Amino acid sequence: MNRYFYLLASTLFFFACSDDNSANSSENSGTAKYQHVSIDKEKKRIVVDQDAHTEEFCTLHQGSFNWDEVSYEADQGDDVTPYEIHGDTLVVFFYGNTDDPHYYLGGPTDKIYGQWKNIGCYKYQDKISCQSKEDRDFREQYEELILTISENKFQEEVVYKPAYFKYDDYMNSVYLPNLYAVLENDYAYPTIGMFGTVFSPEPTSYIKTIEKEHNIEVLEQTKTAKKFKLGGKTYDVKITDIERDSLDYKVAISVKSGNKECSYEERQVNVTKKNCSDQTTEGLQDYDAERVFNEELAIKGTIVYTNGLEEFDKCINEISVNNEK
Repeated sequence: MNRYFYLLASTLFFFACSDDNSANSSENSGTAKYQHVSIDKEKKRIVVDQDAHTEEFCTLHQGSFNWDEVSYEADQGDDVTPYEIHGDTLVVFFYGNTDDPHYYLGGPTDKIYGQWKNIGCYKYQDKISCQSKEDRDFREQYEELILTISENKFQEEVVYKPAYFKYDDYMNSVYLPNLYAVLENDYAYPTIGMFGTVFSPEPTSYIKTIEKEHNIEVLEQTKTAKKFKLGGKTYDVKITDIERDSLDYKVAISVKSGNKECSYEERQVNVTKKNCSDQTTEGLQDYDAERVFNEELAIKGTIVYTNGLEEFDKCINEISVNNEK
């Protein structure tokens, strides 16, 4: 049996939709008959056993993408997830990690089997923090993180609402706080790639709070462009060439300060049996062509292609507030 390398965490994150008019990646969701989920209420744990089975993936081998079956051996008793019940709240410790609990509401606490909604709480230094009801209500207009526990399924999925695909106020998106942070040299990640965050809605009030706290003066703003002053410099950011079709998208971004302009392009593809053979390694995010794999590459879900991201990161650093004006 061949062993496979799975390219991206995001590609293994399955997607579903809440409306018949929305895209539904049926190849990536649903129950798995080979999976058997049992609840050990005495020891407070969810046990997942798997029969020997095959799954379909888009695989890359010797430069060619093909839709293939990948074989898995039986797995009995090794996949154990601890849980706790506190009132109407289910707390799940994936991979047994007690430092990273996930909190859910909405399911039956007596049976555990059912659908549970992730409520966005997290634990840090023994303190539990949660989103406000206002923030949660805002986000649930567009997407929810749902954990399904049944006899044949134990899986967390992003459920996108129709409003998510209609949202077009890109200057009030998750990407903008990230961009502000990197321009202020206060960004913890190695890249300022969008990776879809420009399509993720952010409350206007939250964006305005950040702008106030960091003395960002907004000079002009539309849904696709913003001109602002930060740290004594003036910046123009524009989102262009926008194409969206459910989970597939194409978009370009440019950030300009003075005579220097930084730009790059990004597109996301929901990989299916139909489009698998059309994929390429050129621009494939996190694909390392220099690394030698003994395994084949297996992809399921969405993948991101970028064009000019490395140069964009370098350029953004050069126009950040701490560099010469």
